[in-house]
Amino acid sequence: MESPARRILVINGKGGCGKTTIATNLAVAYACRGINVALMDNDPQASSSHWATQRDDTLPKVELIAKHERPSMYQTTSFHHRLPANTQVVVIDGHSNARGRDLESLLRQTDIILVPMLPSAIDIRAGGKFIADLLTHRIYRSAPRPVGVIANRIQPNTQTHEKLMHFLGCLDVPAVAEFRDSPVYIDAAELGQGVVDMKDCRAARKETAQWKRLLNWIDAQAPARRTTVASIRMKPRAASPKKTDTTASHPA
Repeated sequence: MESPARRILVINGKGGCGKTTIATNLAVAYACRGINVALMDNDPQASSSHWATQRDDTLPKVELIAKHERPSMYQTTSFHHRLPANTQVVVIDGHSNARGRDLESLLRQTDIILVPMLPSAIDIRAGGKFIADLLTHRIYRSAPRPVGVIANRIQPNTQTHEKLMHFLGCLDVPAVAEFRDSPVYIDAAELGQGVVDMKDCRAARKETAQWKRLLNWIDAQAPARRTTVASIRMKPRAASPKKTDTTASHPA
């Protein structure tokens, strides 16, 4: 029996932190490794979906699942959002306004959570609150899974970079990658590409080491067990307690 696809959620409660940039580039990084990957767009802005329409067919395949779209009247939701049978990794571009049932649904179907964070005082404060809320969420507490923070759009050796890294060092979750504030990410997005695709671009090659670092961290995490109706039914019943034999005779 094939193992289920590993699901990686990219999310932050604050918009503009680069979720789609991380999600699309992560999907490409897996695709370039020859892994069957699907990119699930949960954001109503449909940024990942737009990126996918720009992607050339000659590049490594990234399957798009437009989960933000409503199914047609002739389709069920499960059919509309179905994954290809051979999918190995699902990268989920979560939306910043996910609340209540939407957030619970994302957490239930997730194996690993990545939180991009920008090096500004506002983003650090908002990101810290989001992480605190995430770690205390009842769904997360009932089934904890790995959480990693990504320092995004940084300018190395600057005061803002140092403040962000100091903050991340005080968290209970690891900082798993650092991506520079480079225009190469904008160029890649306009072409429907990831920086790993751009082998002839010097600026893109500078980012490759951090993407390898991120993938290595994800690969090192133990697979999470998501609770499903099937898994609950397959759990063995607890053994019934043994009855005490009250009729046994005692020595005189």
